[in-house]
Amino acid sequence: MNRNSEFLLVFLALALSSVVYAELVPARPCPYPEPDTPLNCTIHEVYVDPCKEAAEGKPCKLRRGIISNITFHYTPSFEAENLQSRVYWASQMMDIPFLGMDADACLFTMCPIVPGQRNTYQAQIHILKKYPIRMYDLKWRVWNEQEQECCFMFQIKITK
Repeated sequence: MNRNSEFLLVFLALALSSVVYAELVPARPCPYPEPDTPLNCTIHEVYVDPCKEAAEGKPCKLRRGIISNITFHYTPSFEAENLQSRVYWASQMMDIPFLGMDADACLFTMCPIVPGQRNTYQAQIHILKKYPIRMYDLKWRVWNEQEQECCFMFQIKITK
C-alpha cells in the first residue's frame, strides 16, 4: 500500500466516524446579490458535532471554549488544484470571519478537485471564549483561484 492509499484510508475512516456521531443540520445555499447567479456546487449533507438540537430543526447550541466538528459532502462543478476556505458570521452589514481557522481547504478535503466528483470536507471550528453569546448565521465558503465556490449557511447559537 502506498502513502496516498494510506492517507485516503485514514481520511475516510475519520470522515465516517465523525458522521456516525454528528447530527445532520439544515443547511441552505448562500444568497447572492444577483438572483440568477449560477451555482457552482451542490451541498449534499452537513453534519455538526455536537448538535443534538438538529433533530428538532433548531440551531446547534455550542458552548464557548469547545471545538465543534463539521463534515459536509459536496460536488463541485469546477476544478481546482488548490482550494481556500473560510467560515464567516453572516451579519446584515458584512461577513465577519471566524478566527483561528486555516484557510488551506486542502487540509480538510482531498485535492485536486475534479468537476462532478463527490467530496467530503471535514474540519473543526474552535468556538473561542471571546465570541459573544448569541445566534449566528454561519456562512461556509470553499473556493478556487477563479473564485468559483461552494457556499452554504446554517445557524448556531453560542452559549456559556
